[in-house]
Amino acid sequence: PVGFQDRMKVILSINLACGYGVERCVTTATSLFNKYKNGEITELPAELKTTIFNTVLSVTPVTDEVKENWEFLWEKFLNSQQATEKVVIYYALGLIRDEETLLRFARDCLDETKVRQGDALYILGTSIPRTKIGREVSWRFMKENWASMTEESTENLFGFDVYVSGVLEDFSDEATLAEIREFFSDKMDTLGSGQRHTMEPAVHCGEHRLAGETSGQRGDVC
Repeated sequence: PVGFQDRMKVILSINLACGYGVERCVTTATSLFNKYKNGEITELPAELKTTIFNTVLSVTPVTDEVKENWEFLWEKFLNSQQATEKVVIYYALGLIRDEETLLRFARDCLDETKVRQGDALYILGTSIPRTKIGREVSWRFMKENWASMTEESTENLFGFDVYVSGVLEDFSDEATLAEIREFFSDKMDTLGSGQRHTMEPAVHCGEHRLAGETSGQRGDVC
């Protein structure tokens, strides 16, 4: 029998291969997903589910099939009663490289009939900003919805921190740094003390990292 460590090495190798777009891995993952979507199989291997979901939604260009796969998983998310499965799905949903779909996803996160209020900020901060287009959508969505989101986050300060940090942490250009500074320059005084306590380090950390990358130094440690 295959030992635990050997099995984990195989799983890691598959994950890396699909992550780097190795054709054979992507083809196999897509084939398994299609069988799952079409009802030919009722379940995917638990240890490969994350890799399979991530792979089929990371495909570019974004075809109608990719969008259909996203819709299928979105329905799975809405109907799932398993917290661990919902996490696996929502991480994958943020990987689609389609602005319209991501913006809809962000809006739906604020709909309590679809996403639990306690989960919304985590999804907005850890799922959607995982790609370049996702970060751009997340930053625009944050600016457009700042007032309502800060009002709703007073009872979830940790989630608020995760959200702000997740949206800001991977930008790496001077123009965005200046935009972030300008946007938040007059926002701190409008926050409650708890929100300021979580907000200020997140903004300063983002500025520190961005400034470091702009100057050619490491800026990823605050």
